[in-house]
Amino acid sequence: MNPKKLNQPTILVVFGATGDLMQKKIIPALFNLFNKNVLPKHFKVFGFSRQKMNDDIFHKKISEIFINKEQKQTKIHQSFTKIFSYHSGFFQNESDYLLLKEKLKKQDDFWGSCSNKLFYLAVPPYLYEIILKKIADANLNKPSDCTRILIEKPFGKDMKTAKKMDRLLYQLFEEKQIYRIDHYLAKEALQDILVFRFSNNLFENNWNNKFIEKIEIKLWEKIGVEQRGAFYDGVGALRDVGQNHLLQMLALITMDRPKDFNADCLRKKREEILETLLPLKSNEIKKFTFRAQYKGYKKIEGVDPGSKTETYFKSVAFLSSSRWQGVPIILESGKRLKEQRKEIIIYLKHSMPNFIFLKNKEHPQNKIIFSIEPEEGVSFEFWRKKPGLIFQVEKRQCICYLRKEDKKPQYTEEYEKLLYDCIIGDQTLFVSSREIESMWRYIDPIINEWQKNTIVLREYFPETLEPVEESKYIDNLLPETNKHFKKEIGFIGLGKMGKNLALRLLERNWLVYGYNRTPEITKNLENEGLKGVYSLKDLIKKIPPPRIIWLMLPAGELIDEVIFGKKGLINWLKKGDILIDGGNSFYKDSIKRFRKLKEKGIFFVDVGVSGGPSGARYGASLMIGGERNIFEKIEPLFADLSIISGYQFFEGPGAGHFVKMIHNGIEYGMMQAIAEGFTILKHAKYRLNLKKVAEVYNHGSVIESRLIGWLEKALEIYGDDLDDISGIVAHTGEGEWTVKTAKEMNIKTKVIEEALQFRIESQKNPTYTGKILSALRQQFGGHKVTKERQ
Repeated sequence: MNPKKLNQPTILVVFGATGDLMQKKIIPALFNLFNKNVLPKHFKVFGFSRQKMNDDIFHKKISEIFINKEQKQTKIHQSFTKIFSYHSGFFQNESDYLLLKEKLKKQDDFWGSCSNKLFYLAVPPYLYEIILKKIADANLNKPSDCTRILIEKPFGKDMKTAKKMDRLLYQLFEEKQIYRIDHYLAKEALQDILVFRFSNNLFENNWNNKFIEKIEIKLWEKIGVEQRGAFYDGVGALRDVGQNHLLQMLALITMDRPKDFNADCLRKKREEILETLLPLKSNEIKKFTFRAQYKGYKKIEGVDPGSKTETYFKSVAFLSSSRWQGVPIILESGKRLKEQRKEIIIYLKHSMPNFIFLKNKEHPQNKIIFSIEPEEGVSFEFWRKKPGLIFQVEKRQCICYLRKEDKKPQYTEEYEKLLYDCIIGDQTLFVSSREIESMWRYIDPIINEWQKNTIVLREYFPETLEPVEESKYIDNLLPETNKHFKKEIGFIGLGKMGKNLALRLLERNWLVYGYNRTPEITKNLENEGLKGVYSLKDLIKKIPPPRIIWLMLPAGELIDEVIFGKKGLINWLKKGDILIDGGNSFYKDSIKRFRKLKEKGIFFVDVGVSGGPSGARYGASLMIGGERNIFEKIEPLFADLSIISGYQFFEGPGAGHFVKMIHNGIEYGMMQAIAEGFTILKHAKYRLNLKKVAEVYNHGSVIESRLIGWLEKALEIYGDDLDDISGIVAHTGEGEWTVKTAKEMNIKTKVIEEALQFRIESQKNPTYTGKILSALRQQFGGHKVTKERQ
């Protein structure tokens, strides 16, 4: 905050100065700022409204606000009222704006300075257009550096009207002048989320879909619509708080770390995460949304007797962000509920088997709760041993209050912050145009579907939690929280990759049956929890249908033998079983296998697995092909096997292996460039320590990568000369398949083709470049290292 900005003379013009917003929030908030002595030395408020009155009457009305609150009229109240002046006028009359302009100039002349002008539209949205145009017609929107416009939500009724409003605003103002108010962003408890997340190292590294199962964001209110019937009936709960408050809360809890805590960086990160909001499709809206209306609502003045407006809703949001892919975010709000509760609940996943809790009735799950009401603060739910002779666990809660309840200020606190920030020109807590567009992109399809009455509008009794209980069926439909998903799988092939994939699943509470042609390998893994099986037939019999079977075998005829041979899986697999090929198979072979198995009613999924044995053990990159409905059915498997945000689905049989094939072709070219570069370094006139070269390349340089990191490790183990490494470089089918496929598509792949040719020629002509390639293959793939031929 720049203290000089607070000394800039400022005039706040409030359109709708005799309305509820002015009386209930703006004036009390301004008084608190005045009382705290943080307003500029030269500060004036001009009230603009059609009622005829002079300054004295206006001051008296302001004084009555504090008297109504049972506050005594004190000298500070009297001093406060003197900063107000009144301007009577009609919003559609240009002459009244010209008179206002004269008054503002007169005030500037009195101060001897050009003041900042803040125009606050405290009026219903239908008046925005006329007021904005008249402000511009009177040239009150200039100069842009010291003129600002404050607009309250709602920002349109849908995407179309929101864009129309934006077009008008951008015709008349610059973005830096526009302050769109969603007062929830100014709540202390929500601002504290940013500090909690980005100023502490406790959870941020685990703040992603690998460790978080789901998020709930809820705004439960005891109050009803009361005197807002006419307005509310045209809006409803989803538009009133879902499109703004709840989605802003979603942005704060899921946004990435900003580079700096300034307005540009923070707003950019909110924009980026909201742009990943996935609009729900028609069938998803029917499945993942719920709406209800409390009994007695239709009798409220201004409400249509046949109203279909929801006073409670629940919906599920998903983000396409790789960080949050697959994590359901449940949005819920309602009026006239039994409890007043406003909070965000983070449900953490179980990362290890909870064997010590199996005898407990309650399934333990850690939670982090950000509470706004009834208390403000952060709480943690965790499990500890219950004292006593018998081993038992009990749930405990650690609560960190934001502040003591008796120190919590009145409800105008948010408006204090927003007015203060507008005065100093800080847009951090104000909504951008990009945010609004993204929010409507999610909300519009739901409203459109509801208007077709395809989702029944339920009724509930006031002062109950009936809609909360009735809508819980949605939780059981969520993909990540589906309690019926069976974590049971069979693995065929327990080599370096298969073994490590199986161990990773065992850690994630999967029941894993394993078969390998070498029985000793299977036997050894039984000590790690694997259920060893010693024939393909027994493997299938052990697992009840529908089964998931993962093949981790070398590409080629062996796979066809295991699937379609006389003693192959085809003899025992049943309709509805799912067979996954996680090896490096040629994509055209995968297409053939898909079709043959489809005829038998067996589903086939092709998965390219990258990351080597280490990735298989601690989180791989998965490229998945096949049918989308089958992928979605077993998606928790891929989530458990992959590194954070490390899996993607590609529609069509063979697509996963095709993407992996191209990945390996690219890998050939990258490795060749690294090997050639380090060969030049090796033969340079300088005495270079190649390990140190690799180390510096891998810290912030453009070519920083896992490949450079693996080379650094190899150089550390074997030395710069790589004496124990062969210059003969093995090559698998994927590089050759990539070149072949490119030729079929009439696409030139000079780099990949020459990298492949180098490996072929290395069989007769081993070189130092070949040593580097072999060292890299050994590091990331665990391939056998052979000594150079004599």
